[in-house]
Amino acid sequence: MSEAILKKPFISIVIASAAGGDFLFHCLNSLVDQYKKNGAEIIVVDRRGEEMVEKIQSDFPNIRLVPTSPEDRLSVPELRCLGIQQSRAEVVAVIEEHCIAAPDWIQSILTEIQPGDAAVGGPVVDSKYQRIQDWVVYFSEYHNYLPPWQAGPRYLLNGVNIAYNRELLVKHLDLLSQGYWEVVLHPALSGDGVFRAIPGMKVYHRGPFEYRYYLEQRYLLSRVWGGTQRQNVNPIKRLGYLILAPIIPLLLLIRMANRVMKSKNYLSKFIFSLPLLVPVVIAYTVGEWTGYLVGKGDALQRVE
Repeated sequence: MSEAILKKPFISIVIASAAGGDFLFHCLNSLVDQYKKNGAEIIVVDRRGEEMVEKIQSDFPNIRLVPTSPEDRLSVPELRCLGIQQSRAEVVAVIEEHCIAAPDWIQSILTEIQPGDAAVGGPVVDSKYQRIQDWVVYFSEYHNYLPPWQAGPRYLLNGVNIAYNRELLVKHLDLLSQGYWEVVLHPALSGDGVFRAIPGMKVYHRGPFEYRYYLEQRYLLSRVWGGTQRQNVNPIKRLGYLILAPIIPLLLLIRMANRVMKSKNYLSKFIFSLPLLVPVVIAYTVGEWTGYLVGKGDALQRVE
């Protein structure tokens, strides 16, 4: 066994390989020049199968690969959980395969994370998309995480760009396989330490996403959210959501617009995106409504 494997890394980076295509390889390419000089290990947990595993091993022989059976169709949180269990560093970072890391992403984490932090995170930045549908995905998914960010305490951190104190994280191992960490894991973890923003800890969200594919994914993600909330709220709140569902799409668009206005640089793109955003917020509402009514079903396993 090589010295590189025996030596304990400063940071473990966990990536769930679920979507296929070139997303994962763009993400890994953004980390190659950083991870060695920063004493990091990269752990990829794959559910795509033999062809993807062979390509990862061929193109990135120095990363740690954890293959899983495509037939098992593990969810993204379950894949991440396996990666965290395999990790060896005191800091565990999670980045989504749809994102690429800024050139100083790892260094920003290692420089800024403090002993009292439970989690640190940064903004999700656009990749100067050429297609409106990719802006639609960006505004829909990440309007709460647009730059600029201010350094300091911030509970609203996103699971696509976050780093955790591993010791605190594994205390909640039973929650790591569940959907929407922001709803399930983060409330439990926040009692153990500070959640903090690092403005320089940027990731760039990439396209392309096909519009019909994204509508389906948006529905599935929202059904997971609704199903998770169904378990955490009382029947009166569930009933209230089911009754008020018809006005939810408008409220979602207003919330996005308010956040975009604060970021200043995105207003024109947001206006051009509005016609395609309307079906997205409707799919979001239908998914959440279904989750509140009957639960998650198999939506979590189908999310990519």
